[in-house]
Parts: sequence; C-alpha cells; structure tokens
Amino acid sequence: MPTVLYVDDEAPLRRAVATWLGRRGTAVHQASSIDCAKECFAEHVVDGAFIDLWLADGSGFELFDWLVDNHPAVAANVVFVTGDILRTPELQRHFDMLDRPVLTKPFDLTELDRFVERWSRRRVALR
Repeated sequence: MPTVLYVDDEAPLRRAVATWLGRRGTAVHQASSIDCAKECFAEHVVDGAFIDLWLADGSGFELFDWLVDNHPAVAANVVFVTGDILRTPELQRHFDMLDRPVLTKPFDLTELDRFVERWSRRRVALR
C-alpha cells in the first residue's frame, strides 16, 4: 500500500485529500505545519509528499530543503501545492530550479492519483 504525506495548513483540504486517496488504497498522513511534517517523517515511512508552498510556520521550500538533507528519497517524490495563481518570476525560477511538479489550487483530486501511482511503482521497483 502506498503511503503519502499531505502537508497543508487548510484542514478541509487535508481531509478531502486523505479521504480521496484513502478510498483508493493509499495510507495518508497529514501535517498542518513544517514541525508536524518533521514529526511525521520521524514516525512513518512515506513514498512521497504533497507540500503546500505557504505554511503557517514557513514555506514548503524550507521543508523540501530539510527533506533533501534528511530524506532524499522522499524529496525526489515531492509535489508542491499552491494557491498562488500568479507566479512571480522569482517564484517560478525557484520552482524551475527544484524541478518538482506544482499543483495549483483548486486542483482536481484525480491529479493526485498519477503521482501516487508513480511513487508506488518506484517503491516496488526498488525492492
């Protein structure tokens, strides 16, 4: 069973994602902040993470940098989520530099499925 972490300070969206993916056989852990996400990574092994760009205690970029240093396999399976419709050139450069997918809110929940499926296939291939 694939396992993911969804990091977002919007509780209704976290619950919707957990319900959606859970009905498809994915274990979903939720975090509302960078600190909560770090606690989750200390307690659980996850295949990938969806990380909101703007969190109450920092940015998703900060959490991503921490993942690169502490959980590089998960960092390779990060998708950023943002409500920013208009991306500044600086923000776009940052996304381009990290070379990670970005979902813009509101997104279709089916978009999550393809990432989870990809992460699940990688996990199986590594065994």
